Amino acid sequence: MSLAESPTERLLGAPTPFFRVAEFGDERRAQFPDAVTRLRERRLTAVVVRGLYDAATMATATARLEAHDPPFLKTTFPEKFRSWFYGRNLNLVGTDPLTYFHQAAEFHDHLEQLLPGEQSLRRRLLAVLSDLDEGRPYLPAPGPEPEWDYMMTTLRGHAEGGYIPPHCDNEQSVRNSYEHLQTLVEDRMYSAVLMIGPPESGGDLQVYDHCVEHAASHEDTGAWAGKVELESLSSARVTLAAGDLVIVDSGRYLHRVTPVEGPTTRWVACSFMAKAVDRDAVYCWG
Repeated sequence: MSLAESPTERLLGAPTPFFRVAEFGDERRAQFPDAVTRLRERRLTAVVVRGLYDAATMATATARLEAHDPPFLKTTFPEKFRSWFYGRNLNLVGTDPLTYFHQAAEFHDHLEQLLPGEQSLRRRLLAVLSDLDEGRPYLPAPGPEPEWDYMMTTLRGHAEGGYIPPHCDNEQSVRNSYEHLQTLVEDRMYSAVLMIGPPESGGDLQVYDHCVEHAASHEDTGAWAGKVELESLSSARVTLAAGDLVIVDSGRYLHRVTPVEGPTTRWVACSFMAKAVDRDAVYCWG
């Protein structure tokens, strides 16, 4: 294999054939009204918005998260990942939807307390996504009862050594906890990650040149160890500063979070989303 044919890893901004990205500062957001539309239509792999929040606001939010203030519901990844959630990830929800939706209402209240007023994470994130998707409303996915909503995001802490293994988010759709949600949305999932508190090093989003359209069964979910040789794939790595947002075609593209290096916790807000089947809107969940 020649050098030109060898797999490559690129940092954001360097050319790589599969990774098509629109990157711009938040002050230029109005110039990209169809950025998310293009991503959903698979003309882009990712959209990066720099400076959605200023560093000082994110530092305040990080300090509050470290102090567990507000007192968000805390749930965990499997222990080996050295990571946890504030909120409840739908992938790890059992068979008790009543408890989940009651927790969702409390989670959204705490989210408003974390960044109140004009800084509201819920309102700003959903508004920015709407601005980049030709004005389509972005909403927490509605639950099975009129007064219920899904958690529109989760807040994630990754300690030193914390990581997320390679996966495609389309794997999620066959889980039991998605049974109701799958009746509401199209089968083209993508996600958004807001960097609240970056680690000293590591904790990057790494996207591989490998696509999976659907998970056919429960056996298709989980780690990709042994399913594909990662070393044989080109990849692109996205590093975010505090206040930066990345929106990525995570449903199809194999991706991971690289291990966090150093004692500083990596804090992010992560939301999944897909177009609604019965209206011109996009539903979000954590």
